[in-house]
Amino acid sequence: MAQISTSESAENQGPALLDERSLASLTQVSRELDSSYRSMQEQVLRLRGELAISRSARLRELAEKERLLGRLASLLAVLPGGVMILDAEHTIRDANPAALDMLGEPLLGETWPQVAQRNPELYESQPGQRRLSINGRPLDDDGEQVVLITDTTELHDLQEQLGRRQRLAALGEMAARLAHQIRTPLSSTTLYLAQLARDDLPVEQRTKICDRLSGRLQHMEGLIESMLSFVRGGSPEMRPLLLRDVMSALEAVVRPTLPAATTFAVTPIDDTVSLSGAADDLVGALANLIQNAVDVAGAAVRIDVWAGATSHNSLQICVRDNGPGISADVLPRLFDPFFTTRAQGTGLGLAVVARTVSHHGGEVRARNHSHGGAEFLIDLPLLDTATSCGDTAVSSSLLSSERGKP
Repeated sequence: MAQISTSESAENQGPALLDERSLASLTQVSRELDSSYRSMQEQVLRLRGELAISRSARLRELAEKERLLGRLASLLAVLPGGVMILDAEHTIRDANPAALDMLGEPLLGETWPQVAQRNPELYESQPGQRRLSINGRPLDDDGEQVVLITDTTELHDLQEQLGRRQRLAALGEMAARLAHQIRTPLSSTTLYLAQLARDDLPVEQRTKICDRLSGRLQHMEGLIESMLSFVRGGSPEMRPLLLRDVMSALEAVVRPTLPAATTFAVTPIDDTVSLSGAADDLVGALANLIQNAVDVAGAAVRIDVWAGATSHNSLQICVRDNGPGISADVLPRLFDPFFTTRAQGTGLGLAVVARTVSHHGGEVRARNHSHGGAEFLIDLPLLDTATSCGDTAVSSSLLSSERGKP
């Protein structure tokens, strides 16, 4: 009987133990869920804060971009140059007010060829018309372009005015240089005229003076024509010449004008070297080099002139002096027009030399000689004597009248 009671008691306690365990499990799960909920709440709050911060930053960025876009739009609106956006089909999608003023309406939706057709000054302008400059650049990979239009009318007008002033200045400088070069032969002409006035002058001597006077006048005429050619930028009339005759004419022109203390020597040349050129221009250019040496090195300078063939198709003329030479900072600008290092210089002598040599298809360069002094080297093309010997003889006779003249 007692055993039965014990067994029944154990059976009655089993469900109670199960309920306690289930309750404990439920309590643990509830605690875990509550902890997870609180953790999720904290994460949600943190994410809300981060989103709020990100949203505020984004709003600030958008506001800054909107401000920049507004500023850019304002700048484009007041920009004096025209700005247009063209799509891949060259249709105008956007344009600022300046572009509308320059090209006229309609503009948006029009193609660039249509706009260009009604604005011919975009590509060619007549005197007195407006001038426009166009520049285009790719905008992105979709084929869009940005086109900039600038009104350059005022700039062109200023350039024309500057060009006129420069030409007037060049004309004045040319007149000064021409007066300087004519002074010596003009003085000789005055002396010859004074001798002609003598009643006791023999006829033979009078004829000789008249010939010399004619030569001086022809030389001055050649100088004037050379200067005018320099101003116009034209090319001289070319004829076959013997280099020997050019050197002889140079001596006849230069030697009487040199100071007594100057030593002047020209290397003898045979009659096999010829070239195509203008005798007066070549003689004038070489005379400029010699006068330049006297001006820089002084009256006691020694000047040596050598000329001859350097290959089967070229010749060289070298003018060398024993003066102070040329400074390194002057050499690059030596042949620039109006550049001079002398207070009384015009800066045209060597510019005339460079222009003359260029017109003859040659080159001129300057350098300092290893033994002191400066030398100018002129390289010119040789003339084919086999095809021009007859004309060369004619040129020789034209130049022969210069020989022996003071």
